[in-house]
Amino acid sequence: MNNKKQKNPLILGTLLLTGSGIIARIAGFFYRIFLSHKISTEAMGLYQLVYPVYSICFSLCCGSMQTAISRFVAAEYQKKEEGASRRYLACGLLLALSLAMTAAFGIYRFAPFLARLVLLEPRSENLLKILAFSVPLSAVHSCICGYYYGISKAQIPAAAQLAEQFVRIFTVITVIHIAEASGKPLTAVYAVLGHLAGEAGALFTSLLSFSMRSSRQAYRRSSSAAKGARSRHSPQPTNRALLQGLLFLALPLMGNRLIISLLQSAEAIMIPGCLRSYGLSASDALSVYGVLTGMALPFILFPTAITGSLAVMLLPHIAAAQSANAYDRIHYSAGISIRCSLYIGILFAGIFLRFGPTLGPVIFHNAEAGSFLTVLAWLCPFLYVAGTAASIINGLGYTKNTFLHSAVSLFVRLLFVVLFVPVMGIRAYLCGLLISELILTFCHLVFLYKKTGFFLSPVYELLRPAAAVILSIGISAAWDALPIHDGIPDLPDLCVSGFFFVLSYLFFLFVTRKE
Repeated sequence: MNNKKQKNPLILGTLLLTGSGIIARIAGFFYRIFLSHKISTEAMGLYQLVYPVYSICFSLCCGSMQTAISRFVAAEYQKKEEGASRRYLACGLLLALSLAMTAAFGIYRFAPFLARLVLLEPRSENLLKILAFSVPLSAVHSCICGYYYGISKAQIPAAAQLAEQFVRIFTVITVIHIAEASGKPLTAVYAVLGHLAGEAGALFTSLLSFSMRSSRQAYRRSSSAAKGARSRHSPQPTNRALLQGLLFLALPLMGNRLIISLLQSAEAIMIPGCLRSYGLSASDALSVYGVLTGMALPFILFPTAITGSLAVMLLPHIAAAQSANAYDRIHYSAGISIRCSLYIGILFAGIFLRFGPTLGPVIFHNAEAGSFLTVLAWLCPFLYVAGTAASIINGLGYTKNTFLHSAVSLFVRLLFVVLFVPVMGIRAYLCGLLISELILTFCHLVFLYKKTGFFLSPVYELLRPAAAVILSIGISAAWDALPIHDGIPDLPDLCVSGFFFVLSYLFFLFVTRKE
């Protein structure tokens, strides 16, 4: 019974984040469809070109500190030290906001330099200036979300995620409607304004929730004091010790994410240039890049609403288990989470292989997006498993290892961009993406095997779901051959066929499970 109770926060938190993530992703798909119909693919490519600058700042100021706060708060919360948990949050906020304000000033001040000499696209200058204001907002709400992940209260980050998405969508629809009414041209500026508004919405939601929780805790403490209640507290570490602890964990993460973001940014900047070397015009190169990153990749990343939620909740869960020396719980959680990620990855690989050529034209009215989906489908199992495995490794405290694995993986991708994209075009990048993700997943799993003894059964965990996918492809193809669906609009027909695909896959996994 006790073991079941211990697992409940992980399961419930994952379900909450998954539910909010799926809602946000579905809303995001409609948002991207709306954008693709309103602004050109070139404008989509321009927006995707400046986004890595934000990713670098987020890695340096927000993401690493969120992870560090989450891990330390989880360990202190396991010891029932609420005061220390809140002090870790305060110190993390101080560090993150200081870095974020510096980064925001740097982006705004040097936007002309970044646009012309780094991104090699002068039209991105105004986008960068708007983007700069979102960095401090991200830093604050990321730290607050890290605190709530640490205490296994996923409902607040889930609410912030939904607020961010819906405020962004509402803002973009509103400003585009106003621009159309006034006859102004529709550019990538509106997408960046939506991003800024979304970050503001997430910040407001997280701050409101945290202030309400603080008020309730203050009331309970005052009530206990009025009744003469006494509590014993262990000696509290100094603020300097807390800052040192956060920095000790956050700095490798910062270096990890910063270098990875720099490599990703270099990749994003180099791809349009290498496509021009391949023979495409500047406009066509941005269009191809926009279709890949703005249409195809969001489809591939959609299931991370599930696996990403699991990874986020796993880190504090693993840290708390390690603090309690509950290594059997670590082994159990690592095993079941990686298996779930693998099953989901194989399922969606089958879905994109089967329906990719149809999804692009039906959803985005773009056949090239469907072609990309078919190639990227093979990425799914490795992409989802790697994210979950990285979270487990970070939860165990081996952040340097995730950095090393990720750097090797990205270096391979960059080699494909530099050496093969100018010769073979965008297909070379897709191949490099697959090979690099395979290397990353292999490195993570080998490391986990050495540290926890976890391994995947080739027959039960690989061949069984692969057989289920093949069976599902056959069933959905048989459905498509029936005359019953003639005359049904493309999108509903696609949804029905996809439903039978998923149902047959789950049924096969269920009947072949181990007792």
